[in-house]
Amino acid sequence: MARVTVEDSLAMAKNRFALVVLTVQRTKQLLKGSKPLTNRTENREIVTALREIAEGKVRFAHPEYLRRPDINERYVKSILESAGSEKES
Repeated sequence: MARVTVEDSLAMAKNRFALVVLTVQRTKQLLKGSKPLTNRTENREIVTALREIAEGKVRFAHPEYLRRPDINERYVKSILESAGSEKES
């Protein structure tokens, strides 16, 4: 992938808005000193973030995006329930 495009990254995100949020979060991490997950280091941080998303190396850590068999559903439900009870308080 010589040039990273939004379409490449969009294939890995749920929608455009999720892509924007994820890109901003990862870019901020890179600006604060996180190590890039790609080999190309001569790019600006935002390009590196988009490249990492396009390669599938960066994802949301949210139950909706983590539908994998190795995740304990009871743990996810307990987190969601505790978050719901905090909102009611």
